[in-house]
Amino acid sequence: MSSQVHAAERQTSGRALPVVVVGLVLALALELPRPGDAAVLECASGDVACLIAAIHTANANGQANTIRLQSGTYTLSAVDNDTDGANGLPSITSTLALVGAGPAGTTIERDATAPLFRLLHVGQTGRLKLQSVTARGGRWGGPSAAFGGGGILNLGTVVIGDSILTGNVSTTEGLRGGGGGIVSLGRLLIAGSTIADNTATIGFGGGVFGSAGVTVVKSTISGNTASDGGGGLWTAASSATLIIDSTIADNRAGEGHGGGLLSESTAVTIINSTLARNSSAFGFGGGLFVSGGIIVNATIADNESDSGGQALVAGSALALHNTIVSGPSSPLSPLCRGQVSSLDNNLLVDPGCAVALMPQDLTGDARLGAFTDDGSPGHGFVPLLKRSPALNAGDSVACLPADQLGRRRNAKGCDIGAVEGTH
Repeated sequence: MSSQVHAAERQTSGRALPVVVVGLVLALALELPRPGDAAVLECASGDVACLIAAIHTANANGQANTIRLQSGTYTLSAVDNDTDGANGLPSITSTLALVGAGPAGTTIERDATAPLFRLLHVGQTGRLKLQSVTARGGRWGGPSAAFGGGGILNLGTVVIGDSILTGNVSTTEGLRGGGGGIVSLGRLLIAGSTIADNTATIGFGGGVFGSAGVTVVKSTISGNTASDGGGGLWTAASSATLIIDSTIADNRAGEGHGGGLLSESTAVTIINSTLARNSSAFGFGGGLFVSGGIIVNATIADNESDSGGQALVAGSALALHNTIVSGPSSPLSPLCRGQVSSLDNNLLVDPGCAVALMPQDLTGDARLGAFTDDGSPGHGFVPLLKRSPALNAGDSVACLPADQLGRRRNAKGCDIGAVEGTH
């Protein structure tokens, strides 16, 4: 397990969500159990039989339910059911909050010697909030498996908060294969969480495979690997994709595009986020490959692609504003490819990253420091060094009040990129 996962287990986000996503987060949260209006079930440390029985009770009682798991490791050693493939726990078909004692305290895992199965399955009527839990070691796949998702298969609604998904593997072939950590065919919100070191040995989306709306807030997607595209995250053409105050780093795509992010959607929005050190071995777009969208106050740096588009590739219209695009570039392997337009106030190492530069766009060395991460979800970033041309050069009208790390932006002249620098 990566050092970042260990660090994330010791820390939680604890920061206010940006105003632009409060409405979305509340809309999802209102569908899920809240203290005082849910039946509460308790399970003692490591009591897997209790956890299984509690999910069956929650599915049957017609209420919104909360299952509280005491600190400990809940080790699954057998297949519980074969709904859309083998699952270690009963399929969740009700409104349920599964709440642990923190990702460092409560773990749900598959026994390494057990048969192949994913950890969690959420049915079409299921609405799951996974809170303060580490879920690891799920493994599912094979040529006859219709669905992937080593850790979670979601057909309904899932909210993941203050949790870690790590070490899950999918080996599933087919259109819905992949998703080492998560396959989501329903709505998915990841908030204050870490999706790390998951693997899709066949297919897309090493960390997350999403086809019906994916929102990532104050979270980290790192160290994931896909044999095809979307090392960290893959989203479908029908999936609006929103990423805010988050880190996508050190993910790898094999024979596909988009080391960090591959999206077939033209509705991709990235704000106050860092995409760094991702790679695509035999595809385009080391950092990201998207069909279109908008990126505001992001830092895209030090990504690699053997086929070109080291930082990013845009299939159609992608707009950049207050964004840094940095990294190695050459005529044979340019930093960017595709229809990238500037909304001004960008800092581009390669001026060819935009079809046409705007008056306040800057080019040349961004003076960036080394990628750093304190382990908190969403805290991996590339700092601005002193005398960086990005300092005070952003469009303050477009900047949120705080940067990726929650630090106040300079209202009179915010910095270009995901984070405020050293002035």
